[in-house]
Amino acid sequence: MKKLDVFEAAMSKIQNEFSTCSTVHADWEFVLTDKKTGETKNTKKFRMLAIQNDDKKYQHIAVIIPELSSEYVQIPDLVEKFLLQIHNETRSKDTLDTKMSDIHIFQFTGDVYLYTDKLLVSEDAIRNHFQKNNLVLQSRLVKPNIFM
Repeated sequence: MKKLDVFEAAMSKIQNEFSTCSTVHADWEFVLTDKKTGETKNTKKFRMLAIQNDDKKYQHIAVIIPELSSEYVQIPDLVEKFLLQIHNETRSKDTLDTKMSDIHIFQFTGDVYLYTDKLLVSEDAIRNHFQKNNLVLQSRLVKPNIFM
């Protein structure tokens, strides 16, 4: 038996919930450094996804991160950075991936789907921070399951 991690479980949920949409993702990490020494104390991997409805030409963003804590304050800036990155990458390619349509024709809805197994800060704090940045939090708790 294999236990799915948060990333696998969340990707499965996304595929089920948005079965008619295409996705593009990037894997990034937060790096926690010691302020005095500058040494890396900890890293935390996370995944950003654009969930795109090809027919209706809109897109949402999903963030998959285990045990979300104070990093949530960086998510609005990272959403903007990710949207810009995928827009620029698509424009710079001569040919588009057959699965992905021309990304700059997609209207961002402002919805950010947060997939995590545990919140170490209040959902209200995250929701309020997102609202201040014109984003709408769509919280999804992920419980990794055991599969054979």
